[in-house]
Amino acid sequence: MYSVTTRVVGAGLIAALLAAFVPEAAAQSLSIYEIQHTDDPNGTSPYDGFVVDCAGGVCVAKFPGYRPRLILQDPNYPSEWGGIQVKDWISPYDMFNDVQVGDWVEFTNMLVEDFRGTTFLQRQSAHDPGYTIVSQSNPLPLVLMVSAGDIPAPVYDPNNDGWYVEHHDAEKYESMRLLVRDVTVTEMNLGKSVDNYNLQDAEDASCWVSDYMNEEVEPSDYHRFVSAGQHFCGVSGVFEQYTRLSNGWDYYQLLTLTSADLAICGDVDHDGDVDLTDLAQLLGSYGVTSGACFEDGDLDYDGDVDLADLAELLGAYGWTLPY
Repeated sequence: MYSVTTRVVGAGLIAALLAAFVPEAAAQSLSIYEIQHTDDPNGTSPYDGFVVDCAGGVCVAKFPGYRPRLILQDPNYPSEWGGIQVKDWISPYDMFNDVQVGDWVEFTNMLVEDFRGTTFLQRQSAHDPGYTIVSQSNPLPLVLMVSAGDIPAPVYDPNNDGWYVEHHDAEKYESMRLLVRDVTVTEMNLGKSVDNYNLQDAEDASCWVSDYMNEEVEPSDYHRFVSAGQHFCGVSGVFEQYTRLSNGWDYYQLLTLTSADLAICGDVDHDGDVDLTDLAQLLGSYGVTSGACFEDGDLDYDGDVDLADLAELLGAYGWTLPY
């Protein structure tokens, strides 16, 4: 039995020779955690440049874009090092098309690549599918609630004329779905593509967000809910790093996926305003706890939808509850 892990060198000749002629103990598939976990101060995976098998996880999102990719998360690692992005750049993109949100997918013969700060798995050959859908319709791992200070915005360095994170402690959240709560848009037109915006929380901590993965947004644009001064009960999305030191950029960004990721307080139906249809939905959801995920009806940020939230929403109309 030969190792499933091979270093890619040059055109791959040395890698092929190693795989064919160097016997090792049988190697098990690596978990997402094992691929992502690193002590490198720059956040580089210890398997960068290797071809590996991966035990995979649940597909939580698909991003078609110019080069299709899947976002997977392993529910066995809900708080750190549990997410990864998988590239399918081989036309006609059958892996990307076959895998659906909720599928648990395993991978073989995948290149680990750290590209501009983010760790990817990349499919290698059209003749080797490289993936197996193990099961379907799995529940998605819960969104992990963090503070804006856990995923801080970069700071400007005048000596190097660029924006840089002060440390890479947030690397453990890479490609996981995160949620920040009680935040306000304070700046826009930020980042390399001028499509980032800054969210500030009640503790004056800030993080950067972009909508480029959002299925409801045109390229290089903002979601229609986003404007300077807009307050959100919560904003969630996939966490990603963007590094291009030659251009003076090294920052983390939270990438929204749908309108539901931009939770305007009281906007239970996600239409961008608060009206009587939201009140009807809130009454219907009374008593439903939200756990790590949020409901837009949770106006007091305590993790459930209850009479206190109803009182908050009624207050917007000048009404009060008789208690």
